[in-house]
Amino acid sequence: MAQANPNAAVKAANGLGPKTYICSVATGTISVEDACLAITTARGGATIAGIEGVANGDHIAVQGGATPSVSGVTVVATFG
Repeated sequence: MAQANPNAAVKAANGLGPKTYICSVATGTISVEDACLAITTARGGATIAGIEGVANGDHIAVQGGATPSVSGVTVVATFG
């Protein structure tokens, strides 16, 4: 979770577990299902932690492993 110091300043932190990538999926290029399969197959140890939906631009949360590199998938945020 995000952390605050005694001065109430915001500090970056990760309460999500392992390094987590939030990715946007361009369904005109790849389906969300195929994106999840490609990420978990190509990146041993990667886990799909969440799926927003299956529409164009929807997001998936990927935990563990290296930065996802799949055509049609864009990393929009990294935690951890």
